[in-house]
Amino acid sequence: MTEPSAAQTRDACSLSWPQQRRNLVLFATCTGMQYLAAPVLYVGITQASLCDRLGADARTSNLPATLFFAMTAMPAIIAWLSPRVASLKRNLMLCYATSAVMLATLAVTLLLPLPNSVKLAMVILQGGVAGAVMPAAIALLWEAIGRGSDESRRGLALSLAFGLGPILAVVGSFAQTTLLGGDLFGWKFSGAAYPWSFVMLFAAGAPVMAVAAWLSRLFVVPPVDREPQREPLAAVMPLLIGVPVMFASVALMHAAAVTENEAYRQVGYVAAAIAAMSLTYYFRSLLRQRVLLLATVVTILIYAVNGSPSNMNLYSHEALGDAPEQYAGIQNMLRFGCKAIAGGLLGWMLTRTNPRAGILATAAICLASQLWAMLVTGPWYLASFVIFGAGELIGVYAPNYMVSASRTNDLRRTMAFATMLMVPAAPAGYLYGTIVDYVRDNRLTAFGLTSEALGFRLSFLASSLLILVGIVVAVTLLPKKPKQE
Repeated sequence: MTEPSAAQTRDACSLSWPQQRRNLVLFATCTGMQYLAAPVLYVGITQASLCDRLGADARTSNLPATLFFAMTAMPAIIAWLSPRVASLKRNLMLCYATSAVMLATLAVTLLLPLPNSVKLAMVILQGGVAGAVMPAAIALLWEAIGRGSDESRRGLALSLAFGLGPILAVVGSFAQTTLLGGDLFGWKFSGAAYPWSFVMLFAAGAPVMAVAAWLSRLFVVPPVDREPQREPLAAVMPLLIGVPVMFASVALMHAAAVTENEAYRQVGYVAAAIAAMSLTYYFRSLLRQRVLLLATVVTILIYAVNGSPSNMNLYSHEALGDAPEQYAGIQNMLRFGCKAIAGGLLGWMLTRTNPRAGILATAAICLASQLWAMLVTGPWYLASFVIFGAGELIGVYAPNYMVSASRTNDLRRTMAFATMLMVPAAPAGYLYGTIVDYVRDNRLTAFGLTSEALGFRLSFLASSLLILVGIVVAVTLLPKKPKQE
C-alpha cells in the first residue's frame, strides 16, 4: 500500500500515515469479526429457529428480532451518556465485550436444566442486547476512522470491510449449517444433537466478539482541543422518556397476546403513542425539513421488511418440508453471499445515478423478496433469501439519502436519527407473527392452503404492501437529488 500524495488528500488527519493505516485495517478487521458472527448477531433467522425448537409460537419467535430493532434507539442514549472523544476506544471495547458475555451466557443457559420459558427469555434478551451494543459499536467504528484517517484513504478499508466482510458471514453461515444440520445444495449435514448444536453456535460467537474487543483498544484516536460536553438533562428528556416507554409498549403488546387481556393492549397502544411523540419531539429540528420528513416516512415503511426474516425462516416447514433450523445456515449463506455481490453493483449504480435511485433499487429488491416468499415453494423458495440479502442494503442507501439532504452542521444528529429509524419499524416483526398466529388459531383457509401456510403468506403480503407504499411515496414526493434546506 503506497501513501497517497498530499494533492489527493482532503480533510487531512493529524496522524501519520502508518497510524492512519493501522486505524483503517482495524476498522476492516473489527467489521469482519461482526460479519463472521453474523449468524447470531444478525438477530432473526437463528433466534426464530431456536425459539421454535423451544416450543414458542410465531409471535414469541419474532420477539428477539422485534426487541433488536427496538433497542437500536440505545446508541443515542449511549452517545449522550459518554460523549468524550477520549472515551471512544473504551466504549467500543465495552460494546464488543458485552456482546461476547451475552453470547456466552446464552450458550450456558441452553445447557442448564432450566424451563424452556427461561431459555426463551434469554434468547429474547440476547436479541435486545445485540440491538443495543452492535449499532453503537458500528457508530463508534465510523467515528474512529472519521477522526483517525483522511477521507481519501478510506476506500480500501470500506472495500475490505463491506466486500470481504459478507464473505466472512458466508463462512459463519456455513459453520451454522454444519452445526444445525441441513442440505446445502445436495450436500447433507447431520448436524450436532440439540441442544449442543445451538450451544456451540452461540458459544462460537463469544470469542469472535472478544477478539473485536481486544482489537478496538489498538485504535489511534487523535486528541481534540475541546472535548464535547454532555447535553443538559432537560435537552434529552424526550429521548429518555421515549425509549423506555417504547420498550414497555412492546412488552404490553406481547402480554396482551399471551394473556388475551385487552387492557394490556390498550395501555400498550397508549405507550406506543407516547414514545412516538417523545422521539418525534426530540428530533423535531430535523423533521421540520420537508425532504427529511418524507425520507423518514419512506425509510420506516421500507425498513418494515427487516421484521420478515424470522417468518421467512419459520415458513421453511411449510415451503420446504423440514424444520426451520435445518435451513437457517443455508438461508444466511445465501443472504450474505448475495449482499457481497449486490454491494458492488449498487455502489457502481449510485455513481451514475442519484441518491433516490439507491432507495428505489433496494426497495424494489425488498419487495421482490417478499413476493417471491409469498408465491414460491420447494427448493426455489430459498431464492427469496438471495433477493432479500441484496435488499437489506436499504440500510445503506436510505441513510445516504438523508445525509445528502442534511445540513452540514446537522450531520451527526442526522446519522443518529437515521440509526433510530429501525425503532418505529420494530413492531412490524411482531405484527407479522401475530398475523400467522391469528390465522392458524382461527383455522382460516383459502386457495387450498393450510391455515399455517396462509398465515405466513398473508404476513409476506402485509410486508409487501408497506414496501409498496414506501416506493410510491419516494417516486412521487422525494426529489432525485435532495438539497440542503
